Amino acid sequence: TRCDWRIRKREMDYTNLMTVKEAIGATELADDALLSRIITAASRMIDRYCAGAKATDYFAGAAVAEEAGTGVISSRSELHVYPLKPLVTAVLALSYRAAPGQPWRDVDVSDVVINSYEVIAALNESVARGIVRTKISYTGGYGATVADLPPDLVEAATVLAVRLYREVKSGLTDTIGVAELGMLAYTKAWPVRVTEMLQPWKRVRC
Repeated sequence: TRCDWRIRKREMDYTNLMTVKEAIGATELADDALLSRIITAASRMIDRYCAGAKATDYFAGAAVAEEAGTGVISSRSELHVYPLKPLVTAVLALSYRAAPGQPWRDVDVSDVVINSYEVIAALNESVARGIVRTKISYTGGYGATVADLPPDLVEAATVLAVRLYREVKSGLTDTIGVAELGMLAYTKAWPVRVTEMLQPWKRVRC
């Protein structure tokens, strides 16, 4: 299914410099610029992991206008829509059509049911069940700052940023030096701990 992500002027980081520096035990300012770039890179990696190659600011709060996508009409004449944000807080407008070229049909959003990332609307007409094209305007996401995000998401972004930092410091090889243990540990780009924490937000639909 095609995803239509809207462009935002500012990209949101999912952790911050102070948290990452605390995690790696750093106190000096020498690597602040490097860490800031890595934090942003880790945040965008999480966007892509959770929501696909075109996702940006997946978790940031935003008002989204006329997001194009697909929905499913059930046998009960209910329209099920899955907006791109992981948390939908309000639906402002919703319309659908069965195929390109057909007129859009507006849906009464006064009594839609919102279930986190799913929007369910009862249709006032009998419509054949199946997949339809949709346009939805809504507000979603968690907020504008790291403090607005779920703690486990921030932790996942922090762990990933630390991993990327360790890789840079080890010369971009497949091993990371662990000073506390006096050894090199073999690693992959995505720590298992991070992927497990991100599973609840990984989209299975767009």
